[in-house]
Amino acid sequence: MARGITFRNVAGPQMLQAVALRETADSCTFYRCKFDGFQDTLDTHSGSSTGSTIDFICGDAAAVFQNYLIEARMPLPGQYITITSQQKNIEKESFGLVLQNCTLKLATPDVGNVTMYLGRPWGDLSERVEFQGEPLVRPFYMQFKNRGPGANTTGRVKWARVTSDPNVASSFSVRNFIHGDKWIPSIVSHYLDLL
Repeated sequence: MARGITFRNVAGPQMLQAVALRETADSCTFYRCKFDGFQDTLDTHSGSSTGSTIDFICGDAAAVFQNYLIEARMPLPGQYITITSQQKNIEKESFGLVLQNCTLKLATPDVGNVTMYLGRPWGDLSERVEFQGEPLVRPFYMQFKNRGPGANTTGRVKWARVTSDPNVASSFSVRNFIHGDKWIPSIVSHYLDLL
C-alpha cells in the first residue's frame, strides 16, 4: 500500500510515453497519492489523482479508481486527450478499468478546446467506460448513473452501454470486480459496493 506519495515523470509531452508509475503487483492500493506526467502516466498491469495528456491511466489490469481527480492537461499541437487506454487480450480474464465517483477537471480553460475522449481501446477486448472509440474491436464500455455535462450519451458509438440496473453495475464494484473486501486494508477509505 502506498499512501500520500507523488509519482512524477517530468519528461514533458515532447518525450511521448512518460510513465510516472508502472504497477505490476498483485492487489495493491494507492491512497491519497498523485500520479503526474504526460503520456501513459499510470501504467497498471495484472499481477488518488492523475494529471496527464494522453492515456492517463493505461494497462492490462483490473483496477478501480474511487473518488479520483483526473486533471486534463494541454497536449502537443495536433494531439487529442485520452483519459484511459485499457488493454485486454484474453477474453475470459476480468481485466478492465472502473472509474467510480471520479471527477474530470481541466488544468486550464483552453484545454476544453481540445478533442477529449474518456477512453480508447488498446487491444481487441478492452473494458472500461468510454465516450467514443474504434468500431473494429470488441470493447465493452458501460456507464451507470454518471452526472454532469459529460454524462450526455447523445452521439456515442452504438455499442457503448448505459445501464440504470444496479445489479448489472455491481459486477464492477470493488467487492465483485477486484475482490477488494478480501485484501484492501480497513484504514483505506473505500466503498465495496455501489454508492
